[in-house]
Amino acid sequence: MSDPNFPSADNPYGTPPASPNPYGQPAGEPTYGQQAQPPAAPAPYGQQQPYGQQAYGENPYGGQPAYGTSTGDPDKRPGTVTAAAIVAIVMSTISLLMFLVVTVGIFVARDEVEDAINDELANQQGMGDISAGDLTAVVLVVMLVFVFWCISAIVLGILTLRRRNWARIMLVVSSAVTALFSLLGITSGISALTLIAAVAVIVLLFTGGANQWFAKRQPDQLPTGTSQPWG
Repeated sequence: MSDPNFPSADNPYGTPPASPNPYGQPAGEPTYGQQAQPPAAPAPYGQQQPYGQQAYGENPYGGQPAYGTSTGDPDKRPGTVTAAAIVAIVMSTISLLMFLVVTVGIFVARDEVEDAINDELANQQGMGDISAGDLTAVVLVVMLVFVFWCISAIVLGILTLRRRNWARIMLVVSSAVTALFSLLGITSGISALTLIAAVAVIVLLFTGGANQWFAKRQPDQLPTGTSQPWG
């Protein structure tokens, strides 16, 4: 038997071969003074996964986000809000031009208008002491009110695009009143068009993420000394 401390064919340097387990325990068992560790249990649902593992729903490749996750910018204006404001501004502008034409026409040809009203009053019975001048004045006042209303609706549409929630509420009220007046004259094609436009504005201002967009305040709408949105 060869001495392990001297060189040989199997051990040319004369050193003893290293033992895989210097204490003689079987592989896989704890050495002296160590406590056996139980196998790691899987992480419960909802807790953080161990390092290097991907949780359910995550994308391990870093490309497109998992299905169902939102990729939109919360500060981006919803398309429904843009559409509602454009419809309100366009319809209000058209109505404004119509009322301005009527108002200017009454001022320019007031005498002819009053003569026509006098002829109509002569054919009517029970009109009392109402004069053509009084009726003309009433019509002018109504036209001016409609002109102011149209201008206000245009301004509200612009402020709605600028994320002013109070302007959205006022524009909804204005559209509701427009729809009511349109129902009173639904027999005409113009009233049907304004009715459809008013209803569309009301619906669009509350759909497509409009509520969430208006709920998040812009920095210029925050009170002085704050940097986070209210609520």
